[in-house]
Amino acid sequence: MAIIAKLDTCGWLFGQHEALQNLYMLFESCLQGDYKKQDYQKGKRVDLDCGIFAMLQTYKLKPYKKAFFETHKQYVDLQLTISGNECFMIGDSRDFIVTNPYNAEKDLVIYQTQKFAHRIITNSAYLCVFFPNDVHAGGLQHKSIVVNRVYKVVAKVPRTLLNIS
Repeated sequence: MAIIAKLDTCGWLFGQHEALQNLYMLFESCLQGDYKKQDYQKGKRVDLDCGIFAMLQTYKLKPYKKAFFETHKQYVDLQLTISGNECFMIGDSRDFIVTNPYNAEKDLVIYQTQKFAHRIITNSAYLCVFFPNDVHAGGLQHKSIVVNRVYKVVAKVPRTLLNIS
């Protein structure tokens, strides 16, 4: 049950815990330009309370054939587009074939590419929330995307903080 929405419509999600409110403030500061391009290029990591951490990222988009489909069991992914656009392919884990079983050290399950995955394109200030059953592959090109680089923040939130069983 992925959530894809503008950040400013997701206040209900961040109001659940003080640590999530701090993450919201980090997202807002990134959108306001408080971090430099070098922070994104270096992959700056920001550690917050209660096991939440965020990574500032920038990269060139890749073709669909290089899509990397994944899920996580211990963390919920919150990915905020700061500038540029990015195509994601998403779907339910029950519809995918596992190619690499769960790696607890990396909190990662890898899946075989599926042509029937749903496609979404993010814009600035769009937040994608991927729960443990949400297979996702990001950083993909699409014919409607003009600029081939995206700036984003990927936050990892322990699923226990969001009361996900």
